[in-house]
Amino acid sequence: MLNFKKIEIDDIETYKKYTSDNSELSCENSFVNLIVWQCTYNNMLAVSDGQLYIKSGSGDRETFRLPFGADFEKGFFEIQKYCGDKSPVFWAQEGPAFELLKKNHPQYRFYENRDAFDYIYLQSDLSTLSGKKYHSKRNHINAFSNKFDWRYEKINASNIEAVRSCAEQWYRENTERADSYMMCEKRGVETILSNMEKLEVSGGAVITGGKVVAFTLGSQINSQVFDIHIEKALKDYAEAYTVINQQFAQNELSSYKYINREDDMGLEGLRKAKLSLKPCILLKKYRCCTEE
Repeated sequence: MLNFKKIEIDDIETYKKYTSDNSELSCENSFVNLIVWQCTYNNMLAVSDGQLYIKSGSGDRETFRLPFGADFEKGFFEIQKYCGDKSPVFWAQEGPAFELLKKNHPQYRFYENRDAFDYIYLQSDLSTLSGKKYHSKRNHINAFSNKFDWRYEKINASNIEAVRSCAEQWYRENTERADSYMMCEKRGVETILSNMEKLEVSGGAVITGGKVVAFTLGSQINSQVFDIHIEKALKDYAEAYTVINQQFAQNELSSYKYINREDDMGLEGLRKAKLSLKPCILLKKYRCCTEE
């Protein structure tokens, strides 16, 4: 029987052992996301007989990720055994494991969740913003440069406190939007900033007037895909969103083919912004269950 435990930072090496060579594109495969959203989704982990298992939620809302390991069917039936008489509900994204579920288990039905689709971009697009389709983005950077004398820095020990201050100010500026989801994200940002080396997180910041006004934090999904977890810019520096996006891609992510900027949570403004960056892939995600 699978023995699930709460996912903790020290589980990262165990997680990497089973996921580092996968070919999945989704942010669902990011260990950092499992840690950041622990307080919302109750993410848990189990290892058994050479396979890794992830589940989230509890009770009637319990869902499983498709198993990680060399033997998909063995993993599937271990989850089925754990669930007893009830068929497991899976949360899955398009990719090799999802194709195995469809092929081998025709009893499952698949329900798209558009609000959870990942926006995936070519690194070469976001780092250069070249061509007609990015004309407006280049204008944002030019407008910012006309207003401010700024510089980009990689996040390190010398500027991390300034990044913390920027994060704290951003959450103060957005108190009217504060809900349990945002508060979980806020705690997650602090967790990341306090454990960047252990979590293998990279980050960048835009600085003007001696102050960090925008920053981003992300980590590797695999050798081809980098995941952007957090991106913030202060209210008076709106164009800095475009600046930090382009600068981080250009300065830190040249070894990756794809940049995953995660989902839009169904927020109209966020959806518009992510579509405006012209994703090359909208990665579909599904709730997979045997019931209608």
